[in-house]
Amino acid sequence: MSFAQSVRWWEEWQLRFLVLASLAFQYFLFAAALLRKRRIPHWFRALIWLAYQGGDIVAVYALATLFNRHKKDEVAAAGSDGGGGAHLDILWAPVLLLHLGGQDGITAYSIEDNENWRRHLLVAASQITVAIYVFCKSWWFHDGRLLRASILLFVPGVFKCLEKPWALWNATVASIANSSDPQMTLTFEEDDRTLPTDTDDMDSLDKYVTAARGCVDKEAKRETPLFFDDKMSNDEPYHLFVDLAHPYYIRLKNLQVMAAAKGTGRAEAHGRVRVAVSRAFDRLYTKHMASYGGVLRAVVVIVTLAVVGLFRRRGESLPYARADVVVTYVLLCFTAALELISAAVVLGSGLPETDDKLSQYNLLAYLSRNRRRRRLRHAALLVGLKDQLDWLWPTAPPVPSRRVTELVHEHVVGGWMGYKDNAGGGVWKGIRSVEDYRRFNDSRGQRTLESAGLVATAGGGVGGGTAVERILRMPFDESVVAWHLATELCYFDHVDVGGGSATRHGRAISEYMAYLLFVKPWMLMPGARRKLFRAAYVELRRMVEEEEESPSELEEEDDGEYEETERWKKAKPRAMDEIARKIIRKLRDPPTATSSGGARSPARSLSADLVRIAWELSYELLEFGKGKAEEFVNEEGKKKQLAEEEKKKASAAVAEPEKKQLTAEEKKRKEEEEKKQAARNKEALANRARKHGDERMWEVIQGVWVEMLCFSAGRCSGYLHAKSLGKGGEYLTYVWLLLSYMGMETMAERMQRTELRPVEGDAGALVSTSDLEEDDDDEPSARTGAATTAATAVVAAPPAAISGSAVVPFVGDDNV
Repeated sequence: MSFAQSVRWWEEWQLRFLVLASLAFQYFLFAAALLRKRRIPHWFRALIWLAYQGGDIVAVYALATLFNRHKKDEVAAAGSDGGGGAHLDILWAPVLLLHLGGQDGITAYSIEDNENWRRHLLVAASQITVAIYVFCKSWWFHDGRLLRASILLFVPGVFKCLEKPWALWNATVASIANSSDPQMTLTFEEDDRTLPTDTDDMDSLDKYVTAARGCVDKEAKRETPLFFDDKMSNDEPYHLFVDLAHPYYIRLKNLQVMAAAKGTGRAEAHGRVRVAVSRAFDRLYTKHMASYGGVLRAVVVIVTLAVVGLFRRRGESLPYARADVVVTYVLLCFTAALELISAAVVLGSGLPETDDKLSQYNLLAYLSRNRRRRRLRHAALLVGLKDQLDWLWPTAPPVPSRRVTELVHEHVVGGWMGYKDNAGGGVWKGIRSVEDYRRFNDSRGQRTLESAGLVATAGGGVGGGTAVERILRMPFDESVVAWHLATELCYFDHVDVGGGSATRHGRAISEYMAYLLFVKPWMLMPGARRKLFRAAYVELRRMVEEEEESPSELEEEDDGEYEETERWKKAKPRAMDEIARKIIRKLRDPPTATSSGGARSPARSLSADLVRIAWELSYELLEFGKGKAEEFVNEEGKKKQLAEEEKKKASAAVAEPEKKQLTAEEKKRKEEEEKKQAARNKEALANRARKHGDERMWEVIQGVWVEMLCFSAGRCSGYLHAKSLGKGGEYLTYVWLLLSYMGMETMAERMQRTELRPVEGDAGALVSTSDLEEDDDDEPSARTGAATTAATAVVAAPPAAISGSAVVPFVGDDNV
């Protein structure tokens, strides 16, 4: 086939390929729309984006090809003074308009697409004009019945083509903010008469807090759970996603629903929150919330099937090309089937809910992975894709969030009702005033630490103090890094004890917060600095390398330890447990000029202080666990002493003649058995005490992370939560909506405060952003004009025992 013949063949078949390709794009987008709420691979999400963009491009190009074909036919007809040939374009043009309308489940790919509704409206208007031109140039060549059916197909095609820009406009921030929610206009008596009647004039936070506390107390005393037939009064929280606070009475209604949830009802309440997130996704990114959508889909299906029937009766008798007839059958039948399946999925509630798993990113696993994948990382650095590689490649698979959600629920309920410490004394009496309400919402670990007795008052003193108190005064992003490192150091120091429920969930939240800081810092908190994660990584990498190269401490160790250290030096540590032991070994000694390589740049000095204070924090937590273990031993000793006294009394009551006289050999054997049993009991008691102390320590760590998770969720704007839904969503969005439903303060309410009280914690920083611009694979260089920030004085914590039987955990495992 010559080049000229190839060109003629392409001109003949080009339009057929384009309409079939447009149909294939629509089927792929329909299947992708069912999955985009879930956690799908990044490469598949990229394919969805290509199909979303390519579907419109192919449909527009096909209509342009139709336009050019008819222009050529018009010119040819004028030159030959004859009529043009009959084409099936009259049926293809309205179908292409249906394709331009897109699929119901993927109106917008990202939140920014909604703001481009004007461009989509202009494209729709121009393509409708082209379709009308094609229709006008073709209508007199066709049979009357087929023409009327084509007109019926043309009408819904125009409506669906215009429906897409309308749906995009309806999901814009301005449209949602200006929309009128019917439930927002209900009076309090019309909404629910089961709530207190003194809230009709609820126009202040003080009145809301008083009514909310009374509502929570009332539901706590209710023996039979309150039944809610359909939904919460704020089942479609669109206003929250544009940072508009709801009226107090709606917040109180939602709180009543969540407070009444007990046992299995709590799971149902959590399911309602999950459904609310899913419905918010439908409003922002799909057409599923359109009330007339079902009618339009039904009309399209009926009209398309009618056109297929008429074409079968009349179309084959007309002089059409065989290939055009086959393409027309495929186009009409598969378009009708697609519209029918789409309508059935929406009406049958077959759409999946959003994914709410916790993504994981571990600093030590990140260091271990980079040491094992040096070539891959170097190649990504050469092509400028290192950051993208880090963002798309977490250190561990996501973990389920059910238990974490329960912990958040229990934390908020404890905030309203109050809780006690392990000693039984009241620490938090519950939210009773506006000050209590704001203190609880501003807490990022204070409540848990106060309950454990690690801090006397929230935030500690003004200066100095323990590491726990200093970290409470640090900026939030720095405290996330410090607590994340401290959590890992505590785990690997006592990893041989094993991990309980608090250990797993505490580390899961820790790695999720590290993921937010490193991958999505804008959601962690406004102004969060991603460079902090890199700074800590660079410092830990240097510490491991210095520990591998430093021979000064080998002479002070015994032979076994010397051989183990030599083996580590020969085979550089790559597993998380080996790297953790290297870091702990390095942190046991205070930093010196020789061990730190002399003068350090400001970035390294400040990042080293951040790592050091994390070590101090882990030491204090370990000491807290040891203290709890000692208390456990003392309590068990008292119980044993009481039991022995009772035993002696019972033994003394036995008559002297009834006592068996033992020989000297039997007495000796009995004493040896008692010594062995005492040794076994002592060892068992030590193990139980250590386990008890570790459990108490991890309960504190878990509680702090739950508070920090809630603190972060309440400070992320609704628009960022809405934006994240387009990429699969984040668990932080679910926590944020759960907090709102349980009456807590979110960004929308916080911005409406009449009196802003500063959050506990100063604005100072251990790590300056200007000092963190170096690449994490290069040595940081000292910069002239760097901010002269005084480094926090760090006192080296006493050495902690290093476990020799550490194993890699399954939560946050380094196996990627």
